[in-house]
Amino acid sequence: MHSLSHLQKAALYLQLSLGLLAAQPLLCTAILAQDFDRESMAKELLRLEKICRSIGLEEEAEISRTWLPPLRSDQNILFLPAELFIAKEKGTTHEKWTGYINTARVKYAATLFAQARNLAATGDEATAFRLLWQVLHEDPSHTEAKRILGTLATTAAIRPRPRKGTSSQTDFGWPAGSYSRVQTPHFLLTTRAGTEESLTLATSMEEFYALWRQMFYPLWAPPGVLKKRFEGQNTPWEKSSEFAVTLLRDRNDYLEVLQLAEKNAAVSVGYYAPQLKKSFFYPEENLQATFFHELTHQLLAEATNIQANLDAGKQGGVWLIEGIAMYMESLVNRGNYWTVGGIDASRLQTARYRALRDGFWIDWKIFTEGQTEAWKEDPQIARLYTHAIGLTHLFMDHLPNPNARETLFRAIVSTYQNEPRFNEMFDLLGGNNAAAHLAYQDGLRLNDLDVEALCTTEQACPSLVLAASELARETWQRLAALAPQLEWLDLSFSNAKSPDLTWLSNANELQRLSVEGTYVDGEILSIIKSLRQLVELDLSGCAIDDRALEQISQHPNLETLWLTKTKISEASLETLNTLPKLKACDVGDTAISTTAWRDFIRDHPQIKD
Repeated sequence: MHSLSHLQKAALYLQLSLGLLAAQPLLCTAILAQDFDRESMAKELLRLEKICRSIGLEEEAEISRTWLPPLRSDQNILFLPAELFIAKEKGTTHEKWTGYINTARVKYAATLFAQARNLAATGDEATAFRLLWQVLHEDPSHTEAKRILGTLATTAAIRPRPRKGTSSQTDFGWPAGSYSRVQTPHFLLTTRAGTEESLTLATSMEEFYALWRQMFYPLWAPPGVLKKRFEGQNTPWEKSSEFAVTLLRDRNDYLEVLQLAEKNAAVSVGYYAPQLKKSFFYPEENLQATFFHELTHQLLAEATNIQANLDAGKQGGVWLIEGIAMYMESLVNRGNYWTVGGIDASRLQTARYRALRDGFWIDWKIFTEGQTEAWKEDPQIARLYTHAIGLTHLFMDHLPNPNARETLFRAIVSTYQNEPRFNEMFDLLGGNNAAAHLAYQDGLRLNDLDVEALCTTEQACPSLVLAASELARETWQRLAALAPQLEWLDLSFSNAKSPDLTWLSNANELQRLSVEGTYVDGEILSIIKSLRQLVELDLSGCAIDDRALEQISQHPNLETLWLTKTKISEASLETLNTLPKLKACDVGDTAISTTAWRDFIRDHPQIKD
């Protein structure tokens, strides 16, 4: 018998390991016979990953490793239908891997469906509805899941086509042929943008619609409808609706059209006009977050059972209208699944910073009664929005009370009916301003378990605020997993020490760092001195002296530097003199005299103190 080549041995090993020779029927029967829950699915995927790695099937190994999304209590996981894997070539090890992973997915889908049925029967239709989407994600041919979801399950896979407008568009004075229409199951897109941009937006709208339905099930689904559909009844999901969206050619086109409907159009990049029942966008770099935001406004106003008032927000509660829309900006496509919320959500970082570093809080009654027009005129509008996103995330994901989200949904209903009521939310926070303020801070502050969950998900985390966190040393070290992707890191007033942060030397993309009020010393500068992307550094209140500061001498990009209440003296002015891009520096409460600093500023007029 001839000896086997390396590749032949690898293929034989995979076949034997996967049970795809003589033992195949026996092993497949074993998989199908058991209750294939998440733990069973995880074990099977781990087995496939190990085998694939051992023979060099790296792509298949990585798919096996990452197929199941990590579970986090602070983050919502959503699914859209996905196809089963198709073998690239018959008779290959890849084909055998597809057979086994598909078998596992189908069996897991059966278990998920049984769980959804039980949940619907016991009244938890919102969770059951989400599970049905995961069923079709694992087994797109699952007959019962497809029947129950009906046309909802197919809209995200539409492939629309643009058609030239054959009549003039009277609302904006557009002549026939100067625009196109794209019809999807739930949207009518009128567009003056390019074909590719228009089709991308049309497809994204239907995907978002399916994801939005999963997040806000209680606000749009008729009570008991899912239970009835599980029982075989053909109770309709929803009334037939069509939502109008307009995609303009560019920003100039956008401003020209929208200035008639919204006086603040110049500071916006997208807008939902309630009176017109239309959303307006134009192609731009950050369209996705804006798109999620404005479409949330539109769907809450038009696609629910709320019977929304077109003037919602004018009697108060504008914070929640904006807060829930900003919350949906945290929607992220993770490739195999979507997530919403999370302690690492981008907008939440600034809210946590304001809440924990600055102690920011607004009297509950004053804040919740804020009206649309008053917000537009408020010079502190940025802080109002930040506070709104903090409170919304708190009730959606972070309060330990299991009724928090349901309470928030009831507040949304009252706000959109223009009769805003927030007493129930206030009671959950303690019923008085002092207690509510503390509950808000406690809910946003991160602990060891939060950080551990964040570090194990392998999700991109460019911004992270850990202000006022008290973490174990091993938890600080776990943050090394996030170092390469960090762009903004705030550790102000935490219990961090320099030895806890040695991993920062790998944070090569870091642009903003604050260790204000921590226990770090001069060692921190030896750790971060090589971070050439650093633009902003806050060392206020830290044990930093002249010799330590010398380590960032001639840093090429540092623009803003806080040295308040440090141990530096006038000798450090020589170091500051070597920073070519320094524009702002604070040396208050240091040994640098007022006269010496005034002279330094005179010689460096580009620096503001």
